[in-house]
Amino acid sequence: MNDLNIKESIKATIEDYVFVTIGSLITAIALDLFLIPNQIIAGGVSGLATIIYYMLKLPVGLQMLGYNVILFILGFKLLGLHFGFKSIYSAIILSVFVDFFSFIVKLPVPDLSSESLLAPIYGGALAGLGMGIVFWRGASTGGTDIIALIINRYTNISNGTALMIIDTLITVFAIFIFGPIKAMYGILTIFVTSKIIDSVLEGVESTRSVMIISEKIDEIKKMILDDLERGATIINATGAYTNTKRPVLWAVVRRRELAVLRRHIHKIDPKAFIVILKNSEVFGEGFKKIS
Repeated sequence: MNDLNIKESIKATIEDYVFVTIGSLITAIALDLFLIPNQIIAGGVSGLATIIYYMLKLPVGLQMLGYNVILFILGFKLLGLHFGFKSIYSAIILSVFVDFFSFIVKLPVPDLSSESLLAPIYGGALAGLGMGIVFWRGASTGGTDIIALIINRYTNISNGTALMIIDTLITVFAIFIFGPIKAMYGILTIFVTSKIIDSVLEGVESTRSVMIISEKIDEIKKMILDDLERGATIINATGAYTNTKRPVLWAVVRRRELAVLRRHIHKIDPKAFIVILKNSEVFGEGFKKIS
């Protein structure tokens, strides 16, 4: 690896940890400002820690750290998982931030007693933003997803179902401690959080597949390769009605590049036939690395 590649790798790593720190910070603020003070249990390690906090007064951040240490060790021993340092770092720094803002720099908790629905909405949105940033940089905050993986390994239960069961059990536990209304707020928080996470990831990494049929396919291909600096693939196709053989150009671009692509295609061939498809994820050169 040459010096330039080493510098780029170091820069990318620093950027990852900066964003993971920011995401963990935002998530901790969501917990300390809206979720923990209002007894909102949104499943996961933080939800369990909040319940125990109100029962035994054990600090939430310290609990989260302890639970995650146990879960990471279980993951290593039972699954042989090689957790990325970013995920371990995120789990630790999130726990530290939660107790830091709760006991050292006490954040001014807003009084939402008259508008109690705002707590799960604000808390879920802020937590979703923070967790979305963490996920975007290829890390996670640890937690019950490790238990879900263990259940999946030793049973026929899928990861998603196992995670739902775990979070449901924590929510049921919350019903006995805080009552059904608080538990319903927790379900609302989970919904808001998941939607915001999806929005953050889509906004940052959203890509589109573009399929183009045109009489000037070579000019369009050159524009994609030279101007957008994206790759493209030529697919040999045959028209079903005319039996005419013609190439179909397939390219993957980021959403922000889509307007530029359409404008260029319109200049080259206003009669071009274009199909734009939304991608779930794209891995490879020019996009995310396979991890």
